[in-house]
Amino acid sequence: MATTYHYKDGTANLATTFPFTFPYIKTADVKVEVLENGAWVTKTEDTNYEFTNATTIKFLGSAPASGTNNIKISRATDADKLTATFYPGSAIRSGDLNDNFTQNLYGTEEAKEIAEQAFQTDGSSVMTGNIIFEGTTDNTYETILAVT
Repeated sequence: MATTYHYKDGTANLATTFPFTFPYIKTADVKVEVLENGAWVTKTEDTNYEFTNATTIKFLGSAPASGTNNIKISRATDADKLTATFYPGSAIRSGDLNDNFTQNLYGTEEAKEIAEQAFQTDGSSVMTGNIIFEGTTDNTYETILAVT
């Protein structure tokens, strides 16, 4: 099974780098979140973090606080548009076909992991986390069903 996310422990140290092992198509598909005051906050490349190589990030400005699993690095493949588009009379390149299939594969893997996080893999519908109903904007008005 493919892993499309990693949880990391914050160290409060800007020198700390955070490696991850999942493949991605472009750096914009890598999502970095930090748990701050009980909520996941999405960070921005080149503002909050940078890539030190293809599979390692380093925070800029302020480091995430020390904590256990308070950093989440995940893949969120853009599935709104195809990586390559084909037109009548144009050449079909194998690289473009492979890119489209890879995009589809990554989107499927991500959807599967999200579903497995919500439901157990044995087919039961036992929840392993809370259910949060959020409005169209991220604000303090939300309903949380705590699963115990």
